Amino acid sequence: MNCEKITYYIEKGYLTELNITEKIQIKLHQLYCKCCKNYEPDSLTLNKVFKLLAGENKVDELSKQEKEAIKTALERMD
Repeated sequence: MNCEKITYYIEKGYLTELNITEKIQIKLHQLYCKCCKNYEPDSLTLNKVFKLLAGENKVDELSKQEKEAIKTALERMD
């Protein structure tokens, strides 16, 4: 299983329920791929931010850690 397919499954999981095979493939791949392991929480944070910007979430739904990660990322862009 390659990283492109795993990231596809991760993103697909935000929209629909993954089947057991897809879930297992993600977990097995993440055991040896640090990039994909890190991708999942980063992607989740981005999805929350996009929903927030679209008016679908309230600000207080982001955790303190997620808010700090966003703030740090924005500061690095300057």
